[in-house]
Amino acid sequence: MLRKVFNAVATRYQQIAYTAGRSLTLTFLLYIPNTMPYGQVPVLEIDGKKINQSVAICRYLAKQYDLAGEDDWQNLKIDATVETIHDIRAKIAAYHYEPHLEAKEARYEPLVTEILPFYLSRLDAQVKNNGGFMIDGKLTWADLVFVALLDYLNFMAKFNIIEKYENLTALKHKILDIPNIKSWIGRRPQTEQ
Repeated sequence: MLRKVFNAVATRYQQIAYTAGRSLTLTFLLYIPNTMPYGQVPVLEIDGKKINQSVAICRYLAKQYDLAGEDDWQNLKIDATVETIHDIRAKIAAYHYEPHLEAKEARYEPLVTEILPFYLSRLDAQVKNNGGFMIDGKLTWADLVFVALLDYLNFMAKFNIIEKYENLTALKHKILDIPNIKSWIGRRPQTEQ
């Protein structure tokens, strides 16, 4: 998510891979125990000051690089959209990470036939009604967050969740065709899923 924001605005950043029992790609700062503000990553470090939490970092970067709203109302719409995207992630994760096979199987049909269509049809209409972007016909960090999370959402759901949603699919292609993002995708390190 954060790498998409950085690459969209062509900002230099340092990405350091760290392995701790499993393969993790951490962005912006080497993970050194007891040096992270809350013992977790990602962490953004600017001039020796560290801050964690990916959504907070995205919001900050959006304000710095013209990916935020033009006023409080637009920022509220962006925040609401990002929270909706995280709601979708939580619903899919509840299915994916369910440890009991019977419970997991019981979650699948409602996820695919009710929950995802409910959210994705509304987001698709939102993109259609906003000139091809999530908010007011302009690229914002909400668009980047959505596209950045898609691979993970598809991995957890076990299918392309936006396949039936023309406007979300077009948004994905639009974001992935941003020159700096396209270049980064071509050279990014490959990580295990």
